[in-house]
Amino acid sequence: MRILFIIFTLSLSLNVAAQMQIEKTSYDFGDLYENATTYVDFTFKNIGQSKTYLLTIDKPREVNYIFSSKTIQPDSTLILRLKINDQIKGRFNYTIDVYFSNSNKPTTLSLSGNVKQKSGNPMTACPDFSASPPKNGLAHFDVTIKVIDSITREPIRRSKVYLINNGTMIGVYYTNSNGFIHENVPLGLYYITAEKTPYNSNYHEGYLNYQSNYVEIRLSKGTIDQIDPIEEPNEVASNNTIIIQEEEVEDPPTITIVEEQEEAPEEIVEAPSTPLDSNDFNSSLFVPNNIVFIVDVSASMNQMGKMDLLKLSMIELVKILRVQDKVSLIAYSGSVRVLLEFESGDHKDDIIVQVKSLDAGGYTAGGEAIKEGIRLAKKGYIEGGNNLVFMVTDGAFNKGSKDYIRNISSTYKSKGIQFSVVGVKTLDYLTNHLTSISEKGGGSYIRILSVEDAQNKLLDEVKRTSLKTD
Repeated sequence: MRILFIIFTLSLSLNVAAQMQIEKTSYDFGDLYENATTYVDFTFKNIGQSKTYLLTIDKPREVNYIFSSKTIQPDSTLILRLKINDQIKGRFNYTIDVYFSNSNKPTTLSLSGNVKQKSGNPMTACPDFSASPPKNGLAHFDVTIKVIDSITREPIRRSKVYLINNGTMIGVYYTNSNGFIHENVPLGLYYITAEKTPYNSNYHEGYLNYQSNYVEIRLSKGTIDQIDPIEEPNEVASNNTIIIQEEEVEDPPTITIVEEQEEAPEEIVEAPSTPLDSNDFNSSLFVPNNIVFIVDVSASMNQMGKMDLLKLSMIELVKILRVQDKVSLIAYSGSVRVLLEFESGDHKDDIIVQVKSLDAGGYTAGGEAIKEGIRLAKKGYIEGGNNLVFMVTDGAFNKGSKDYIRNISSTYKSKGIQFSVVGVKTLDYLTNHLTSISEKGGGSYIRILSVEDAQNKLLDEVKRTSLKTD
């Protein structure tokens, strides 16, 4: 009889303890910098048949709390908000015991993290429930960016910092006297660049969220070669044929072969900038545009912020287009895909959605993409208008037709359709080749190396070529 009573008591105890259900029992804040969120919610649900009471909370002095209620009815929840003291630098690992009336044993919670920088806000009290802590997928959160000298580690004040998210300029900011920027931004994948004379610009690329909310960018002086050595081609043949080994991707590695040039241009001249007001794009000054974009989305474009610069450049142009301007968009990597065909310039949102959808991966099939681009340019040809093909890439082409140069040249001579190459962070040794291709198509080689280039060069080229001359 005594054994049966013990078993019954133990069974009852287990059932009562199981009455409270919790979604998580631990939380890692990660590295915490100024403006970081330092509180988290734990939710308890009463899944039993009787009401339960919150009795007491045993916690270290570095943790403060509030709770939504002391009584938890059946099928109801209690929210416990815990806040750590971010005025104490260093790693922490706190244990909090929560006691309910349904059990003699506590529910143990743990908080961990590392306070890397003390908060500028001396408040240590736990914020009330009108302030909701960020969760994955919530729109905005606080981020801290610091710009420093790469050698001295000293902060660089008044550094100009660009924040770009999927081709959209989120903002342009300047560091304070301590080299910091504190801003509230949307969650996502960011390309962040910092610049300050006489330093070379530098960048950071990666996801920002409420746990990864600190970025440090180091700026260096000296030549680019001293800072970030340029990777040279694996082999340069004696007959001036350049052979480039593609970087490893999921597909088997391929070899890029660039044809021997007939004659190298004596001087490399990039497309000139036009000092016209970008908002002044009316029909009395500019002819209609038939623009075809052939966009390289091979794996190599998914590095160094190339896709963000590409998207930013195209979006800046789309903003000024008119109803009479037409845009076609082709994406190429292992295959060639037509994403837009003769979309009117007043359908800006539709064009921008397609631009933002571009995603890099695979190898390059430039020759076939050029064929398709020229076909669309001819099909959408505007008599008396400005007919342009822009090939946007970071390098040479490693698969497809070998007669694309002849096609580019003959199309320009017969129809006046200009073919230009937009080089996104292209290396110096490709300049002669890409310039030569552009010249054969009556166009320009437009090299985009920075955010400022992306904001202006493509837009200026369209305005320059579509400007009425009579």
